[in-house]
Amino acid sequence: MKNSITDIYKGWTISVAAKDEQCSQFTFTISSPSGQSQYVPMGGITKQRAIERAREMIDMEISFAGED
Repeated sequence: MKNSITDIYKGWTISVAAKDEQCSQFTFTISSPSGQSQYVPMGGITKQRAIERAREMIDMEISFAGED
């Protein structure tokens, strides 16, 4: 299995890496188009769940930005 993957979602970059962290097997970092990053050490049990969770966080960040 490849140790890390990168995906683009709504202009944001998602980087997922395999890493045992308590009850999680994957970590991820999301980076906005402006360069701000957020690291999540317990991203999910599976690579797919980590990607889903990262996309949920991006949707939430976009929603919060629209409230201003």
